Amino acid sequence: MTEGRLKAGEKVLVQGTGGVSLFALQFAKSLGAHVIITSSSDKKLARAKEMGADETINYIKNPQWGRLVKELTSGAGVDHVIEVGGATTLEQSLRAVRTGGTISMIGVLSGSDPKIPLGQVVTRHVRLQGITVGSREDFESMVAHIANRKIRPVVDKIFPFEALRSAMEYLASGEHFGKICIRHV
Repeated sequence: MTEGRLKAGEKVLVQGTGGVSLFALQFAKSLGAHVIITSSSDKKLARAKEMGADETINYIKNPQWGRLVKELTSGAGVDHVIEVGGATTLEQSLRAVRTGGTISMIGVLSGSDPKIPLGQVVTRHVRLQGITVGSREDFESMVAHIANRKIRPVVDKIFPFEALRSAMEYLASGEHFGKICIRHV
């Protein structure tokens, strides 16, 4: 929201259904954006649709999902991409984003050494923005927005601290929808 300056009516592509991605879906919808979300699971895509996603794409069934995003946006592409994949998804994100659009790199789940056509970044004026923790002002603004819009994080499972290994295995399985939490008593 701060770096991308998202406005109502803009189009956002969110990758996946983990905690960060679902928060991005909730924030974008709270601002009136049109959201397209990707996942490898039709079941998870159905849940994302229930949360407000306007369009869904199964990236296993549609490996060239960047082209499908272009079709869904009448050839224009999205204004913003929430990029959590990294090396294996960045090329498709470049196909999906509109000329002059922004790719916000939040994660590198698939690695940090992508092979991408840099000419597209230059000739299409794409903004590739790395995102980490913001300022205290950004945090306070986010917390106020969460409270005002009554946004709740999606928590899939809560594990006791003693089950940390099980929690990590569950995370690695990719079966989760939203956050996985560890409780220390």
